[in-house]
Amino acid sequence: MAWKDRLSGILFLIFSGVTIYLALMLPMGRMGKPGPGIFPLLLSLVIAFLALSLFLRALRSKGESGNEEIPTPKWRLVYLLGDLCLYVFLLRPLGFLISTWIFLIVLKPIVKKRWIPILLGSLFVSLVFFFFFNHLLKVELPMGILAR
Repeated sequence: MAWKDRLSGILFLIFSGVTIYLALMLPMGRMGKPGPGIFPLLLSLVIAFLALSLFLRALRSKGESGNEEIPTPKWRLVYLLGDLCLYVFLLRPLGFLISTWIFLIVLKPIVKKRWIPILLGSLFVSLVFFFFFNHLLKVELPMGILAR
């Protein structure tokens, strides 16, 4: 498994190098008003850092076979895809806040937490994302039934 991690690390380093190069061709803007190149550059730097750490970790564990697979039940993947489809279907009629809250609540069987933390955490995450996108980034999100 270490050779797969080494190969993945190298490929992601190459990918991030290309995207860093391309991002540097875009205008960066200034401190108060970032340009279109800042987000791709930051994201590419994060990918490069993660790829380098994956590669170095794989180099250090060269003696281990690493044949153990992490079991991932297939029902979780199907459940998550169904939840995403439900989210997309409900986003416009119910709006961002309510559909995001429902999306996160429906993940309860995968997360395996108690109901109160799920309900409150989902509400908190929905409100934070709404504030971040709608007020800070000025992205208009669908309001759905809350707009009426």
